[in-house]
Amino acid sequence: MSDEPRHAVARLRQDLRTSGHDGFDAHRDELPAVLRDALAEPEAAVALFADVWPVVPADTDEAWSRGLLDLGAELAAALPTSLLLATGFRRAATSLRGQGALRLAALAGMRELAIHRLRDDDPDAAAGALHDLAATYRAQGRMHKVVGCADEVLELYLLHGDRPGTARALEHLGALMIEVGRHDSAITYLSRADRLFEDLADPAGRARCLPELGRALWLSGNRAEAHRRFNRALALLIGTDDMAAQRVRDLVAELQAGLRSVPEPVHQGDADLDQQADDEADPGQDG
Repeated sequence: MSDEPRHAVARLRQDLRTSGHDGFDAHRDELPAVLRDALAEPEAAVALFADVWPVVPADTDEAWSRGLLDLGAELAAALPTSLLLATGFRRAATSLRGQGALRLAALAGMRELAIHRLRDDDPDAAAGALHDLAATYRAQGRMHKVVGCADEVLELYLLHGDRPGTARALEHLGALMIEVGRHDSAITYLSRADRLFEDLADPAGRARCLPELGRALWLSGNRAEAHRRFNRALALLIGTDDMAAQRVRDLVAELQAGLRSVPEPVHQGDADLDQQADDEADPGQDG
């Protein structure tokens, strides 16, 4: 890359860092061109791509954001395992959610995830990408996709032999199963999580998991077993985390009063129809 594009990138990065939204407004029209000119030296272009998104205003034209995201795809072809580019895509997804451009936010999330899948060296980083992508799917109301992300997180930790990560993933999946009304599945996941937290000698994990297991048991109609789980949670919390203990008591009181609503289940037929309507690329095929 000649000195002129390199200097333009350095100047823009400095202005964006020091001036924020004002710097973006001053350079909005030239940013895509400068980024495209810098593609010949992708490391510099990636740095600019990552710096732009935090200062993109929420009222930015969606077509402009789409064009910038397309340039990110070209950078991914050149640097498919760049962690800085993954950061750029994460920032893009956050910005695009703020703009209400949820389909583009999902695309950015898929591209971040593709980088971590290729690297396959940090399950926590990949799980973070999946959780962020799930936040976009949740904003879209696509709970079967949220559950799919959680399933992949669990598979990821299992493949890496990460037992603490597996316990957290099981706990998260169990909570999601409660949310979508699949209480029997919730009991299965949360029971596995509780056993694993116990094996790991992680009382904090158990204290966090047991109230959710109690809630799932209660909603499934097994009130006696639910109370046993709540009491185990309280035994772990009283004297160590009184605020968390009070939250357990409040949960029990709400369940007893019938105030805790039972979520409508996500029916497989609805998920299939939603899948047919989905014309976004599969994360594994996105670049």
